[in-house]
Amino acid sequence: MLFTLGLGDRVVGVGDYSRWPPEVASIPKVGGLFDSRLESIAGLDPDLAVLLPSEERLRVDLQKMGVEVLTVHSESIADVEEMAILIGERCGVEEASAAFLETWDREMAPKRRQESPRVLLSVTREPGRMADVLVAGPDTFLDELIERLGAVNVMADAQLPYPQVGLEEIIIRQPEVVIELQANPVDYARLPEDWERLAGNVPMAEICVWVVAGDHVLIPGPRLPRLYRELEDALQACESRSE
Repeated sequence: MLFTLGLGDRVVGVGDYSRWPPEVASIPKVGGLFDSRLESIAGLDPDLAVLLPSEERLRVDLQKMGVEVLTVHSESIADVEEMAILIGERCGVEEASAAFLETWDREMAPKRRQESPRVLLSVTREPGRMADVLVAGPDTFLDELIERLGAVNVMADAQLPYPQVGLEEIIIRQPEVVIELQANPVDYARLPEDWERLAGNVPMAEICVWVVAGDHVLIPGPRLPRLYRELEDALQACESRSE
């Protein structure tokens, strides 16, 4: 979000797992969630640290060092919008924040569909492994995106945000569309093939399987409109196949 709002030249340090945008590759790394390097951070002399709620221990340590902390949430669509506002206000780039949100609202506009397809969102599944599939459940940004697209998340009533479900549960839910979200480089062609083999061995209604891949698919941030378009493309492709 800092880079999206034009603040990249002010960023002096990033977490070890920061990968986007590419410019972060040349910025000093200062640790992860459990191994933040306070001495390295102090050496960079930051005015502000932008953290997530999970980094509470780091927040306490930084405030003891005299570093101001801005904690932002990043779990839902509304969280990303609020993040843009908070960072814009704190860093004096309110115009950039407003411009971002104007484009965001346009690109994230709800869609209308003649029918509401039943969708299962598989999250970074290993090809060939169909037991205990990690899926997107309720109260997740992925669930919000599917609802905004006019579709139905078949796991919207699950007990956990990201439950692991077995094949029996999937068969009971009877998804019409399976979208494989893949953040890691794998043999993408094998993912739909797994479902084809499954359908040949168990009583399942015909399903359309689509793969959406990239390092952006599981990160709720300023690239969500890209994922939103890709999910829409997947639904449209599956609708065309069923005609």
